[in-house]
Amino acid sequence: MKQAPDDDRMARARQARQVISGSDIRPPAYSSTSYLTDDGWLSPPQKTYLIACGVLLVLALAITFIFSFGVASVIFFLLAIVLLAGWLIF
Repeated sequence: MKQAPDDDRMARARQARQVISGSDIRPPAYSSTSYLTDDGWLSPPQKTYLIACGVLLVLALAITFIFSFGVASVIFFLLAIVLLAGWLIF
């Protein structure tokens, strides 16, 4: 009579110790790494970052040519902050 509960307990312990093989785990659809993917394209956060930097640069250059560097210095300062943040993050 004591054999059945022990067998059940042993089976549960064996199941709890079982290691999941790599083929049973699916990789995430979106990788949060900041490195280049296998095919050489940038990750989505890196693409967003580059687009934001490009927009700030074009805006700052346009304001510089239309008005002066003094007016555009605020945008250039924001661009510098974004570039420093990208250097720290990526």
